[in-house]
Amino acid sequence: MTSEDCSVTEKSSLNTETGQENNATSPSFAEHHEGSLQVPVPCAVVTVVFITILIIALIALSVGQYNCPGLYAFPVLSDNNVSSCSDDWVGYQRKCYFISTETKSWTLAQNSCITRGATLAVIDSEKELIFLKRYVGRAEHWIGLKNEAGQTWKWSNGKEFNNWLNFTGSADCAFLNSTEVSSTECKKNLHWICSKPY
Repeated sequence: MTSEDCSVTEKSSLNTETGQENNATSPSFAEHHEGSLQVPVPCAVVTVVFITILIIALIALSVGQYNCPGLYAFPVLSDNNVSSCSDDWVGYQRKCYFISTETKSWTLAQNSCITRGATLAVIDSEKELIFLKRYVGRAEHWIGLKNEAGQTWKWSNGKEFNNWLNFTGSADCAFLNSTEVSSTECKKNLHWICSKPY
């Protein structure tokens, strides 16, 4: 008698002793189909709940990033993987930007930028404008565009403005937010953006 025969004999004798028959309809034997996966119900419920919570968390983060881009924005480096901007500055297209958390008048904001070795943001391209609008969100931020005593508009670095971007308002100092570039009274206290080259 082989060891296989012994184990079969032992199993059948155990079944006989307990009064159970060895057939497919016995309640103690589950029929297994090849390739089927049997998962206990509590484990499946926990898994579904966990996956649902993850999906809700991802949706909440996405909605938060859309409504408050300034809070969720991360530095974007377009030209190199290494930025020469300091920690509290953001690098983009070979420029460093400082986004203020406090508010000041246009002149005091410009002075604050100068102490950081920069000027209020000079915007050279549509891509740069889109980046800044997305980064600052809904809050109004001074940029370096000003109309001195009803003369021509000039950037804070002295360059004359060539009207490439459309902005609204009839005051003397320009600001931007996620939806527009406009102008308002220079004495108004707004956030601001400084910029300087890498």
